[in-house]
Amino acid sequence: MKRKMKQIFGSDGRMLMVAMDHTAFLQAPVDGLVNYGKTISDSVAAGADAFLAPIGSAQRHDEEYGASSVIVSIDTNEPFSADQAISRALAIGADGVKAMVYPFADDDGVNRSAAIAAFASSVGLPYLAEPVPGGFSRADMRTPDIIAAGARVAAETGADMIKTFYTGDPKSMRKVVDYAGVPVVILGGHAKDSLEEFYGPIWDAINHGGVLGVAVGTNIWTSKNPGGVVRGLNAILHENASVEQAVSAAKK
Repeated sequence: MKRKMKQIFGSDGRMLMVAMDHTAFLQAPVDGLVNYGKTISDSVAAGADAFLAPIGSAQRHDEEYGASSVIVSIDTNEPFSADQAISRALAIGADGVKAMVYPFADDDGVNRSAAIAAFASSVGLPYLAEPVPGGFSRADMRTPDIIAAGARVAAETGADMIKTFYTGDPKSMRKVVDYAGVPVVILGGHAKDSLEEFYGPIWDAINHGGVLGVAVGTNIWTSKNPGGVVRGLNAILHENASVEQAVSAAKK
């Protein structure tokens, strides 16, 4: 487990993850996901540390991932159980598993998360939990305090790391990080109009908010230059670059 966590986060303790599990639920093709293998290859060449993928794509694109870590997105709703989903991920050589958790929602997602954490730990696979307080329909539950509480609930189920929303400023994000008690990565969010707009909050979260990584999907695979976007992110996470330097790196 410790070895896999070190592989995921790297020697500097930071992680750049390209999230490509959206093909499991998107209702229309996107060029960057139609050309799935090329987006992976371009991202690897630009410095991606890890990928988030459905199990089908994780199986089909083993060669393109190279030495990058692969975290498989799993769903333990019926008919699958936690042990079945994790056993399948383990069988294809995944380096970890990820599942959604809905703290403060009227479902049994927190209990399912605990089951995932227990079985993943028993087979040595790190577990990335993605808490969405109240579920996706509850936009009113995106305050910093509730995001922090949701992260802690997910961590208390046994998750090894948390993927969650950026709270909007580094001071409140630090509260999320401190309260979670396990490594926190932020999701990239909706497509931004410019690289400056996209990189700015990430720079703040990494350098002042205590966040240890990013999991970016839309802003990479909707770009005409996915590798460039990853190159800029790599500069921020692993080269201590400024936003301006990251933009320059992305445009090379």
